Amino acid sequence: MQAFCSGLADFHSVGFTRLTGVVDTITFAVAMLVLYLDMHAPGSANASRLVAMCGEGGLAGATAVRNAIFALRRGGMIVVDDPGGAGQAHPVRPTPALIDTMKDSLATRLSAMEPVVPWPKPAAEWARTDGVLEGFVRGNVEAYRNSRFLLFQQFPEIRGFMDRHCGYAVLLDVLGRSETSAQGMSTVVPLSEVAERFDVSRTHVRKLFGAAAANGWLDFEPKGRLTIDAARFARLRLWIGLEFAWTRRLVGSPPGAGSDVRACG
Repeated sequence: MQAFCSGLADFHSVGFTRLTGVVDTITFAVAMLVLYLDMHAPGSANASRLVAMCGEGGLAGATAVRNAIFALRRGGMIVVDDPGGAGQAHPVRPTPALIDTMKDSLATRLSAMEPVVPWPKPAAEWARTDGVLEGFVRGNVEAYRNSRFLLFQQFPEIRGFMDRHCGYAVLLDVLGRSETSAQGMSTVVPLSEVAERFDVSRTHVRKLFGAAAANGWLDFEPKGRLTIDAARFARLRLWIGLEFAWTRRLVGSPPGAGSDVRACG
């Protein structure tokens, strides 16, 4: 669990995301949608369509999506082309850098799972095998579009972090650096260190955990003391297990081997 949390937090850390724009959950989701549309209907992605796709299943609002497009474009992850004619939308397409970045992200995820999941090849190699990233993207996007499936829909405590800027990465970073047990966890969040790592303010980090505490998902004191009891920590472990199971379902077999990527019930 800690390897998974630390690995994904590293992927979203400021040293990397300043260069790419893949800074949080919505930019990652928009990147997935751009890749999916480019795979299946090249030239069909544009800002309006991405806003509509994110809105149709309650993933994110228009402002968040447009901000994500801006961040990805600034980071060299996508290109916004000139429209084909007057009054037409500006097509959005991925750059090779985005494909490489998403393969790196998948490699981080698979490497953290490798001690318990036997991939067909070593994790770093498997993530970069032809068709594997495509399967991961297709499975996630089609489950969302066909069934309105979001992996976190039964975990409001996870969505509470995902809906905030860098929130999920901050949560994973704290989990990854903390000692845990079946009884839960108790730690002091290093507010300045976490804030610097994700290029946010100490106040933002404090508000992330304060909002979670207000919803009863954990206990947090303004100076940084974080406590998660056994029952609530068990849900976090269940969430990480769901991440593992879903990823294995999508990319645990060679591309074209007939794995079922429909949404879980």
